[in-house]
Amino acid sequence: MNDLTGRFGSMRCWVETSWLVAIWRPVPAGEARRWWSLKDTAELDGIVESAPAVCLGKVATCGCEPEPASPARRVADLLFLRGTLPEQFADEEVDAYVLPLLNEELRDALLDALQARDNDLPALDAGDREEIAIFLDEHMGARVLTTSRGEVIEARVDHRCSSNVRLPL
Repeated sequence: MNDLTGRFGSMRCWVETSWLVAIWRPVPAGEARRWWSLKDTAELDGIVESAPAVCLGKVATCGCEPEPASPARRVADLLFLRGTLPEQFADEEVDAYVLPLLNEELRDALLDALQARDNDLPALDAGDREEIAIFLDEHMGARVLTTSRGEVIEARVDHRCSSNVRLPL
C-alpha cells in the first residue's frame, strides 16, 4: 500500500486518475441516467472509451464525507451536479439526466474548479490546467463527463472525515 501521509494521521483510500471526456455523438437519455446512477451503460461506455479526453489528475475515495478535496474531485462533483440536476442550469426544458453541454459558462466553472485550494490533499496530483483549458476550447459544444482510467491503487492519505459516518467501500 502506498503511503501518502504526513503529520495529520491517515485514512485508507483508493486513488485513481480522473479524465475529462468530450462526447460528440448523441447519447440516449436512458444511458445518461444509468451513467450517473453508476449502472452498466454498454453504449455510453463504448463511446467514452474512444472519445477524446484530457487528464484532470488524481481523486481519492475513502468512503466518508467529505471525500478528500482535489481539483479533479471538484470537476467530477460539478459535472455530476450538472448532469443530475440539469434544470437548475438550463434555460429550456431538459431531460431529468443529461451529459452537460460544454459552453462558455461551464468552461469557466470547470477552470475555476481546477484552481488549487487550501484544503486540497497535496498528494493528489492535478492535471495541467493550461492543457485542460486548450482541451475545453477545442471541444466547445460537446457533452462532457468524467471517467477513471488506469490502475486504482490503495493508499493511506492525510484526511479526516467531518462526521463519524463511514460509508462502506
